[in-house]
Amino acid sequence: MAFLFGGVRALAEVRCVRTAWDEAKRRPRDAASEMERRGSTVLLNLLAVALGGAIGASFRYLVGLLASAAIPAGTVFASVPVGTLCANVVGCFVIGLLSCFFSSADFAGRDTWRLFAITGVLGGFTTFSTFSLESITLFGENPAAGGAYAVGTLAVCLVAAFLGRALGRIAW
Repeated sequence: MAFLFGGVRALAEVRCVRTAWDEAKRRPRDAASEMERRGSTVLLNLLAVALGGAIGASFRYLVGLLASAAIPAGTVFASVPVGTLCANVVGCFVIGLLSCFFSSADFAGRDTWRLFAITGVLGGFTTFSTFSLESITLFGENPAAGGAYAVGTLAVCLVAAFLGRALGRIAW
């Protein structure tokens, strides 16, 4: 009896080894093609973010130029970084809007387009690091103005993101 069970066990082990061997022979090809597919996706997403970032940063630069040209020298707003404020408020509104669009829309390449628009364009356009530096610089020159600018920008940007999401929920 032990011999019979030993033979059955040996046969089962041979089948397990053969099955594992067959799977191992297939796996490298599958793994290689999966890695190749993932690599292509990562490269496409990286290019989408880079292109979006270049576009967003260019728009941010233009907003800064337009804001500087629109604010007359010698006014109270001349010392306030209005270009950064505008970029952050518009960016927060648009990110709220787009977050609803991309979470409800279903189309080919959606994730890549989301990376392009939100991570790339809006990441290059909005300027939290610039906002932070300008806030502490303004705070050093005029603590009341610096504090008001920092708190006001944060409040307005949060409201803009909320309104963008609210509009996005209605639209999509």
